[in-house]
Amino acid sequence: MLNEKKCPSCGKWTDGSKTHCAFCGAPIDAALIAREQKKVRDAEEEKKRLAEENRFERYLRKLQASEKTHHKILFGILNAIFTVYMAVLSFFIWLIAIISG
Repeated sequence: MLNEKKCPSCGKWTDGSKTHCAFCGAPIDAALIAREQKKVRDAEEEKKRLAEENRFERYLRKLQASEKTHHKILFGILNAIFTVYMAVLSFFIWLIAIISG
């Protein structure tokens, strides 16, 4: 055959016009392989991020996604408190940097 490609997974020669190997079903197109590897990497990164996320962050994410009005209000209040906290903390860091020269 003129249009054959060697499968990167099983090493057998298969029809090059197809996107997957006829023997093992693995993708033989380089772009398709890259997309599938990116999906796997993204899924692993998301799983790692969720594992590192603490209970409070999960609670806030659930509040933000909720459709209930009292959840939205609570999220707004907690978000405002966090913003003020970060502003005060940033001010003190700036102040220390200015004083130290």
